Amino acid sequence: MSTAVQKRWLFAAAFLLLLAPFAVADSMTLTSAGNIVMAGVYVGPYTATVNGVTTTVICDDFADETYLGESWTASSTTFSSLGSTLNTQKWNLSGSQQTQLYNEAAWLVTQLLAATNPTTIGEIQFAAWAVFDKNAIPYLSAYNSAWGAAAQGWLNQAASQNYSSADFSNFTVYVPTGDYKCPAGNCSTTPPQEFLSMKVPEGGNPIVYLLTAGLACFAAIFWRNKQGRELA
Repeated sequence: MSTAVQKRWLFAAAFLLLLAPFAVADSMTLTSAGNIVMAGVYVGPYTATVNGVTTTVICDDFADETYLGESWTASSTTFSSLGSTLNTQKWNLSGSQQTQLYNEAAWLVTQLLAATNPTTIGEIQFAAWAVFDKNAIPYLSAYNSAWGAAAQGWLNQAASQNYSSADFSNFTVYVPTGDYKCPAGNCSTTPPQEFLSMKVPEGGNPIVYLLTAGLACFAAIFWRNKQGRELA
């Protein structure tokens, strides 16, 4: 094998080694369902630990259930890659539907997190569930028609927004993948739900900095070796 080919393989191997520590599933545990209940359902915001970090999460999955203390693994994705999300798979969403519906959900989450009235929070949460699952609002309306009408109003607002210049890059989708652990075996259903988070770690994401620095380093080495061969 020539020296040039060996260097290319070393470059590729080093790059894969850099990525390897981060190509792992997130470990999640639901630690709090909040204290707001509407129509017999906790509407959040919820609290979970993600890889040991306390994180505020919002549920976008009405049909499934997650139990307090339940742990599982999840894959995290941004809005730039929605093909593997739970709702995409469950509802067989097209690419354009993924973009539109997750934008609607994110818009509703921002409204929910800004709200202070418990009733408003519950109505927005049911609207966020109804973005993907149309059973959510009829379920709420059966308890209280005024709540259901308000949730439908929020859903209509979300659908009517112009998202052409929207930036939801600070949102993360946590998709359950497996390794479900239930406290005392009291979870009657699996998998748990899909959650959204718009929490941004202070100081930015250290993984991004490490990847950027590593790529810059490898690029510099590759350029230097290439220059040396051209000058030789």
